[in-house]
Amino acid sequence: MSLDLQKHFKKFHEAIELGNLDDTKILREKRDLLIAELNENLEDGLSFAHFNQGSYAMGTGIFPKDGDYDIDVGLLFNATTDDYKNSVELKEKVYDALDRASRNADIRRSCVTVQYVRENVPQYHVDLAIYAKDPNEYSNDIYIAKGKRNSDADKKFWEKSDPKGLLAKVNKYSDDPDERAQMRRVIRYLKKWRDKTLGGEKPYSIALTVCVLNHFIPKRNFNATYNDLEALILLVDTLLFVWGDGLKAMLPVEPFCDLNADLTDIQMSNFKKTMETLKGALLEAADCDLETDACKILRKQFGDDFPVPTEAETSQKTKRAVAPAGASA
Repeated sequence: MSLDLQKHFKKFHEAIELGNLDDTKILREKRDLLIAELNENLEDGLSFAHFNQGSYAMGTGIFPKDGDYDIDVGLLFNATTDDYKNSVELKEKVYDALDRASRNADIRRSCVTVQYVRENVPQYHVDLAIYAKDPNEYSNDIYIAKGKRNSDADKKFWEKSDPKGLLAKVNKYSDDPDERAQMRRVIRYLKKWRDKTLGGEKPYSIALTVCVLNHFIPKRNFNATYNDLEALILLVDTLLFVWGDGLKAMLPVEPFCDLNADLTDIQMSNFKKTMETLKGALLEAADCDLETDACKILRKQFGDDFPVPTEAETSQKTKRAVAPAGASA
């Protein structure tokens, strides 16, 4: 690995990172608007505490390929699972309080989604996960409402969950903030790779995040600078090594489930083949003699946001690096 491609990975990350406050301003405004409306319109004296979750809270978001920005919000109600035996009933109360002609509300399996559309094109949406407390007053456990309106009875249930615990796992991955930063970059790279090569739907972003969280090892060069290409190669190699009958994305907090469990055999097989192709491309890029050639290989995996320097740019750098004797003091 004689080439130093870190500067190109840095530019790539700057292009895909959804981290700028201006990028997410509209999402925060819509979130706050919905929270205010819920507080005003909820019936039965219901109250709740809200918190951010998902990629927005974890700092792992990327610009969406279809332009449909999203933010995940948890709503922990001052109610127990015994108060609402039917988990969808509480979702329906949230839906009724927020449904408007100017936006589309939908009860999904794990959340209530409020979609904003402009000229029939989705612009951004807010996913509201609905939580209730344990009936045992001495327990701190919380449960997420699962199920849709027309789901069978066995598909409507409360599932123990720990969204704040997962956020803490990501935030406390390492005591070194630079190592945490590299892990977040790698998560973003894999999301972008998924969007480019697998269509962007499955595996879900949270599953990719958990796979990285469970298996990531930071990589630096001998001069202590971080090397994202080596980190990616090691991670992908590890994921393929532990694959077995399928790549498990085991949630390290409640409910301790496999987030890839709903992938079909065909989806899992395609996932593996595509990741094997990624591994080959990463190794090929690392073995290139020219930065331009390496970046062209990486662009095929990660999309057009990955920069490709011109041969003139790289040759110019080479000329400056090999200055004639006496040219510098």
